[in-house]
Amino acid sequence: MNIAMLYNIHCAMLAGLLILAPTTPASAGPAQAAWERPAPAVSRIDRAALLGITAAGKRMVAVGERGLVAYSDDDGRTWSQARTPVSVTLTKAFFVSSSTGWAVGHGGVILRTDDAGVTWVKQLDGIQAARLAAAKYVENATDPAFRRLAAAASQLESDGADKPFFDVVFLDAERGLAIGAYGLAFRTEDGGRRWEPALESLENPRGFHLYALARIGTAVIIVGEQGLLLKSTDGGRRFGAIPSPYKGSYFGAISLEGGDLYVFGLRGSVFRSTDQGGSWARLETPTAGSLNSAAALSGTTAAFTSQEGQVLVGTSSATALRIAPGIAPAAYTAIARTAGGAWMLTGLRGPVRIDPTRLSGAAGVPLQESK
Repeated sequence: MNIAMLYNIHCAMLAGLLILAPTTPASAGPAQAAWERPAPAVSRIDRAALLGITAAGKRMVAVGERGLVAYSDDDGRTWSQARTPVSVTLTKAFFVSSSTGWAVGHGGVILRTDDAGVTWVKQLDGIQAARLAAAKYVENATDPAFRRLAAAASQLESDGADKPFFDVVFLDAERGLAIGAYGLAFRTEDGGRRWEPALESLENPRGFHLYALARIGTAVIIVGEQGLLLKSTDGGRRFGAIPSPYKGSYFGAISLEGGDLYVFGLRGSVFRSTDQGGSWARLETPTAGSLNSAAALSGTTAAFTSQEGQVLVGTSSATALRIAPGIAPAAYTAIARTAGGAWMLTGLRGPVRIDPTRLSGAAGVPLQESK
C-alpha cells in the first residue's frame, strides 16, 4: 500500500471522509514541488479543510490542506490566513510558548513560527529528511544499531518526499520530536535549526505508523498502529514499548494537568491511565466510530471527537464518555479550548466555535469548567 492510499484511509478513519493526498507526486521537478511552493490564498477560511488546531497564548492557530494556516485573535470568531512557504497538507501544530511553534505535514515538512503563527519558515522537507537518514544509517550500516535501518533509509531516498508527519511535540524551546508514517521519527536539540533522524531511538522494529504524541509529567508517550504504545522517561531520547490494553490502532493521546492520560482510536476505543501508562482502564463510549482528536477542558475533564461527528466528554471520576448535547454532527477533525473557554472544532468546512454555556445540560457531563 502506498503512502497516498495509507493516508487517505487514515484520514477516512479520523474524519469519516477522504482527505486528498499530496497534490504533487514525488517525481515532480523542484519547481513544481508542493513542499517548495507557497500556500495559495484562501478566499473562504470558513469553508476550508482544516485538520488541526491549537492555542498560541490567547491566539488560536489551525492548519489544513494545501499549506493553509489560519489564526484568530478574537476567541475563534474570525480568522486570517498566515503566510506559509509550502502548499502540502499540514496535519498538526504545537506551540511551546505564545509566540514560538511548529507545524508538520505531508512531504516530510516541518515549519517554524516565531510570531504566533503569522509567518512560517520551513526547517525540513522529505527530500532533506531522506538524505539525512541515508547519511546516518546507510553510511554507517556497519554499526549493528544502524544496520537494520539502512534499508528503510534507502527506501526513503527512492520514494522521495511522500512520507507525512502526523504530530510534533516540544519539551522546551530546544528539544522536539516529530513522528509520522512508517515509523518516521526526527529529533531536534536546537529548536529545529537541525533535525536528525531518530528511528533507532524507538522500539518499533516493524516500522508501524506513529500517529500521535503526548507529554505526561516528565514522560513522553507515542501511540500508533496495531496497539503500539511507546514511552520515554529520558526527555525523548529513547522510547521503549509498554504493555498495550488494545490491539487496534490508536489515533491520539492526551494528558491532563490532573495526571490523567488518555489514548484512543479505532471503534470508539478509549483508555485512561493514572500512572503514566503503567495500567489502563477502558472507558465505555456511546459510539462505535473511531475517536480522532481530544482536548483538555480542565485539569480533570477532556473532550473527544468521533468519526460519527459527535463530541464526547469525560472526567477523571467517570467510567464512561458522554455525548455533549446540542452540537450538530459533522466531520470534525480536531478540537481545542480557547482562552475564553469556547470550544473550537475544525473540519472539512472550516472552524466551528461552540459556547459550552449555551449547550443544553446533561447529567454527568460538565460542559464548562475553569482550567
